[in-house]
Amino acid sequence: MVWQFASEFMELSCSRKGGDISVFDVRTEGVADPEGEVWFFYARSKEYTGRQEYFASFKKVAPGVLQVEGLKNGLPKRYHGYCITCALIPQVAAKHQARVQSSRSLANGELRTDAATRAWKRMVREGTATYDPDQDRFHHPPLSGRAA
Repeated sequence: MVWQFASEFMELSCSRKGGDISVFDVRTEGVADPEGEVWFFYARSKEYTGRQEYFASFKKVAPGVLQVEGLKNGLPKRYHGYCITCALIPQVAAKHQARVQSSRSLANGELRTDAATRAWKRMVREGTATYDPDQDRFHHPPLSGRAA
């Protein structure tokens, strides 16, 4: 667990479909990777005192482009459904002044899970992302001229 060693990033206010809101503390760290720059992000609800955490990793795949490499909500079930991913991706994009893209689906040889796909589809519904079927990738900010 690296929570105590990661740098403070921000607070995220996240909501469930039913309207419940929870505020999450987010921390980050850059890690060495021979293939490029990688950042890990960790989140915990402000009210949570346990040791589990939400985890996301982003890798620089081109100048001005980050790709989501991994997502896992390791928090207790009561902290699932807030779509931390939906709130985090725009913040990471802004901080790094970059476009964020999803990995492709497992069917296309990459790592995008069903849970990650659901989060990206929510972002499309909310107008904060687009889907490119030719590449099988989601993008934030939305690509202009693309259907959602």
